[in-house]
Amino acid sequence: MRLRRLDLTRYGKFTDHRVDFGEGTPGTPDLHVIYGPNEAGKSTLFAAWLDLLYGIGMQSPFNFMHPYSTMRIGGALEFAGGVREFVRVKRAQNSLLDAHEQPVADSAILAELGGIDREAYRTMFSLDDDTLEEGGESILKAKGELGQLLFSGASGLADLSRKIGDLRSEADGFYRLHARSGQLHDLQKELTRLKEEREQIDTQASKHAELSEIARRAKARYDETATRRGQIQARKDEIQRLLNARPRLAKLRTIRGQLAPLEELPSAPPGWAQEVPALRDEEVRLETQIQLNGEEVERLTLAVDAIVVDDAGLRMAERLDETASLRARYVTAEKDLPDRRQKLRDLDHDISIHLRQLEREGEPNPERLIPPASTVERLRELIESHSGVETARNKAAEELSEARLRLKETADKLADAVGITPASAERETLLARLREALAAFRTSDHAARQRLAERACQDARAALDDALATLAPWRGDVEQLVAMAVPSMETLQEWKTAQQAVQKRVDQHASEIERLRTDCARLSTQQDAVSSVTGLVTDQDAATIRAERDRAWADHRSRLDADSADRFEELLRHDDDIAARRFGHMAELAQLHEAARTLKVARSDLVRAEELHAAARAESDDLAREAAVAIGDISPLLSSDWPLSQLEAWLSRRQKTLEARGHLREAERDLQQAQNDARVVKERLEAALRAVKLPVPSDTEIENLAATAENALEAEAELKRSRQMLEERQREVSVRERALERAETAIRQWDTDWKQACRSCWLGENGGAPSIADVRGALKVIADLAFAVKERAILADRIDKMEKDQAAFQDAVIALAAELGIASADASAVMNLVREIEGRARKAEAERERKAEETKRLDAARAASRTLAADKLALERRKQEMTSFFGVGTFTDVAARLDQITERHRLRQQATEVEQEILDALRFTDLADAEAALDSADQPALEAEITEVAAQAELLEQEWRDSYAAYREAEKQIEAIGGDAKVAEIEEQGRTVLLEIEEGARRYMQLRAGIAATEQALRLYREQHRSSMMARASEALLTISRGAYVSLTTQPDKESEILVAVAADKSSKLVTEMSRGTRYQLYLALRVAGYSEFAKARSPVPFIADDIMETFDDFRAEETFRLFAEMAETGQVIYLTHHRHLCEIARQVCPAVTVHSLPEDVLRERQLKARVDGAELSGGQHGEFIEMDIN
Repeated sequence: MRLRRLDLTRYGKFTDHRVDFGEGTPGTPDLHVIYGPNEAGKSTLFAAWLDLLYGIGMQSPFNFMHPYSTMRIGGALEFAGGVREFVRVKRAQNSLLDAHEQPVADSAILAELGGIDREAYRTMFSLDDDTLEEGGESILKAKGELGQLLFSGASGLADLSRKIGDLRSEADGFYRLHARSGQLHDLQKELTRLKEEREQIDTQASKHAELSEIARRAKARYDETATRRGQIQARKDEIQRLLNARPRLAKLRTIRGQLAPLEELPSAPPGWAQEVPALRDEEVRLETQIQLNGEEVERLTLAVDAIVVDDAGLRMAERLDETASLRARYVTAEKDLPDRRQKLRDLDHDISIHLRQLEREGEPNPERLIPPASTVERLRELIESHSGVETARNKAAEELSEARLRLKETADKLADAVGITPASAERETLLARLREALAAFRTSDHAARQRLAERACQDARAALDDALATLAPWRGDVEQLVAMAVPSMETLQEWKTAQQAVQKRVDQHASEIERLRTDCARLSTQQDAVSSVTGLVTDQDAATIRAERDRAWADHRSRLDADSADRFEELLRHDDDIAARRFGHMAELAQLHEAARTLKVARSDLVRAEELHAAARAESDDLAREAAVAIGDISPLLSSDWPLSQLEAWLSRRQKTLEARGHLREAERDLQQAQNDARVVKERLEAALRAVKLPVPSDTEIENLAATAENALEAEAELKRSRQMLEERQREVSVRERALERAETAIRQWDTDWKQACRSCWLGENGGAPSIADVRGALKVIADLAFAVKERAILADRIDKMEKDQAAFQDAVIALAAELGIASADASAVMNLVREIEGRARKAEAERERKAEETKRLDAARAASRTLAADKLALERRKQEMTSFFGVGTFTDVAARLDQITERHRLRQQATEVEQEILDALRFTDLADAEAALDSADQPALEAEITEVAAQAELLEQEWRDSYAAYREAEKQIEAIGGDAKVAEIEEQGRTVLLEIEEGARRYMQLRAGIAATEQALRLYREQHRSSMMARASEALLTISRGAYVSLTTQPDKESEILVAVAADKSSKLVTEMSRGTRYQLYLALRVAGYSEFAKARSPVPFIADDIMETFDDFRAEETFRLFAEMAETGQVIYLTHHRHLCEIARQVCPAVTVHSLPEDVLRERQLKARVDGAELSGGQHGEFIEMDIN
């Protein structure tokens, strides 16, 4: 897609403005710069482009000059299939129109955009100062992750890393591994609290059952009373409706009686009731008008016949009109001729005076003395140029004298100089070397670097001493520290990880042992408590007693005596008693058995947990011994029982100490380099001074050497300037001599031209050339003579024409008078004849006009008679139609019938309303049933029954209230002791917490899956686009930074890759270490690469940048425009700015750029109008190689 033209018909501050981008030229960058001052409509233009594509929003800030109903923008868009014209207006629907003002679907444009919506277009294909800054900050937030940076560059979504971080924080807020806080942890604690509260509730079962039975009986009584109360109330309402409906039935029957005599009337057509009064009035009016109009026709007929017209007088009026122009000229001549004849005589006198002034009295042909205009103009030019030519000659002579004097002074000054060494090429070379040596001294920063390096050495030594002090109890020098064998950070991290894992297992097993011991103690106590219940016999005791009974039975069978029988009877009774008691405590026996089994399992788990705990402690001790060996290998001065955290801290301090050593060595290298640079500069300066034969003491400071060199070069420069001045003075004398020669040649040429100009007219008839003063005076007189001669010729011609016009008018008037039989005395009385002819013609014209007016009135009266007769006939037909319909004779009778029909309609409507009221009151659907019910109802019986029902309702109301109060009292007593309601409430809270856990877990899984999918998508995007986008972004960054950064590369970082910039000196820098300005450049390079990737896969769309180079220097702006020019080879690029110098930079970089300018006078006019209307204009600008005004 390409924007060929944008029409700002009525939008914002623009009215009938157009930005014409022209046709795109294949092979030429399609780059446009739109320029205009501040507040010229820059943002307005971009907003108009988006509104053309996607529609004007419900609320628009650009209606301050044009209301919503008149807002209109348009444009010409180049699609793959050709150019299409579109217009966008402010509507809720069908706001997009084609070139023929017909609505078209928005898909006509959106299809070409490939489904890109408004916000996506703004982020992907536009760039302003804010998005550039946000993009730079997003690079810092993404920490250089390659996938995010490539996707951000292609999509324009500069805040992707923050959004991913927010989602990860939200997920961690619900649950994070090993964390002891979070939403899930809080919900689990709430479940535990509810469980404990549930276990503490012990409902009083018997009391609760008793109160529940009371509440049930109270509820049954309440329900029964409510039912009876409803029945009584329904009967009361039914009786009341019957009593209320009886008066309505009486009214209905009265209305029916009034309707009966009117039912036979026919129904009149619609509108007759309104039409009859007007027809009745029209009948009276027509009768009156017909009578008056007949009398008027008769009167006008007599008046027309009485008027007689003079036809001859009418014809003379027409003939007299034909002489109107001759008459006007006659009158004018009669008045002007005396003055004109006098002026002719005055001009003849003036001409004779001018001839005398020119010494040409008696000249028969004065016109001969008037030279051609070209000759007069030539003479005047020569007179005016004479003083200039003379002045130029005098000035040239004066300047030549002054130049010769200055030349002599300069030559004398140079001759007085002593000890001058002649200039030569060899000496110039030596002096050039001396200047180079002095320049090298001035540009060298060795002194500053030496001071900085000395200060850095002092700081580094102090820092190294401080760092060594932090390594106590170890003591030694830094070289021993370097040679020390220490475990690697990977090894230390492995130890820490292993130790943490082992310690975690130790803690877990210790916690498990404590829990199991507590469980064993609790189960043992529980078993003892159940066993202590009165009458409870264990299985072992019951088996012992049963065995004794069996032995007594065996003994009794063998003996069969009284003692054995008594013993057996005693044991049998005891066994029966034990069995009965065990049967009564079956629940306690089950609890006792369960406690025994659980206690056995818990003791087994306790033994296993103690074994695992011992194994974990042994593994922990092995890791501690391994770390102690490593500490001993480092130094015997360190304690071997240090924990790993302390060892890690000491190794970190050692690393910082080594870094301080490196800083010291680097500072010492800088100091040595600065000293070497100073020595090289001094040696070069000494050699250069010796080469030009200047003394150089061996112990001279470099600053003194530089001063000596500066003095020598200044003296040499002064001598050179003197020589150059002498050459300039010589050239000046030559120039002034040539100027004097040209001035004298001009004087001679003027004399020749003067003589030639005089000989071309009568001024040079005597063979000589008159003086300038004589010619100047003669030219003035000649001008006056020419004017007088010309005026005399014009005046003589005018007098002759006036005399001829008078004669023609006199002849015409006399001929007219003769035709009318009017005698003419002489030519001097011609005006009297004219007045007599005009009087007769006016009289004839007046009579003709009066007769025509009366005839016109007569015709109008007759036409009115015909119209009135037609209206009367139509009225009679209408009257016959209405009177025959009702069988009457006049319009008054028809009106009476219509009033009766209206009354019938009103009574029918009133009857219908009363019928509906009766049906609604009795709740019947059939009126006959309702009337039958009302007729059968006994009024006194109903009134007596309603009194009785009202009393019953009052008694039931009180009984209903009492039963409800008893029911609520029982409910309150149940609630007071808690019970099942409290348990149910706790269980409901538990279910709510479980639902919150379920929803939170579902949201957590969605977030984790979404983050993983996003990161995987970024990795795939990185792998898919890294090669092409990285190459394009590297080229763009190289261009923008003017070679400061030559390429972009990556380095692995866990599961991602980090973007690294390679500088011109081959050093590398992470993007997080870049300055803000460099990050902005990198983001711009990524956006350029992203646009190139988009253009490869799809049809490009216009890319718009809004004044992003406001803070750029000229070099960065130049390189940025070079990038835009490369982008413009793929798609259309539009840059908006209010900086004029950027237009010139764009032209230098891309000669094919098109710069569009907004005229300032138009801007000022619109700003003034906007202030009057109370509106603020928004800014906007734009530019092109051939500047075009936006019209």
